[in-house]
Amino acid sequence: MGPAEYRFLSGQNPYVLFLILILLIMGTEKELESYFESARDFILGTKRSVENIRAGIEGMQTNMLSFGTQLLDLQKK
Repeated sequence: MGPAEYRFLSGQNPYVLFLILILLIMGTEKELESYFESARDFILGTKRSVENIRAGIEGMQTNMLSFGTQLLDLQKK
């Protein structure tokens, strides 16, 4: 590791202090695992929804391009 990595991992870095705080909270909270599990399920459900929306929009765009091409072909005839 270079000097930049050592600076990042120093105890005075606010991100490292925040992570230490989170780890301390995780160690003392009994039901924290169930909260994290619920948050994970929510995030995965949101990810699946966004993926489905994206796939639907891409499918709609493909159909519109195909329809536009067919209209142009009809106009040429």
